[in-house]
Amino acid sequence: MNAKNFGLNLAKKRNKLGISAYELSLRLGKDSTYINKIENGKVYPSFPMLFDIAEALGIETYQLFIDEK
Repeated sequence: MNAKNFGLNLAKKRNKLGISAYELSLRLGKDSTYINKIENGKVYPSFPMLFDIAEALGIETYQLFIDEK
């Protein structure tokens, strides 16, 4: 999965859970633009950050890679 597809998938999951990008960045202790950069495919999160993102969303890490069409 490339960074752009990952970002789109993250945005879908985050929106489905009713969590704003800003709220997720606060939960992660990151700059408010961090999630937007991921969702726009400009950056790919580090391996440890994948676990943190999943935990902040209340999902399993593998679910970040499953595209729900």
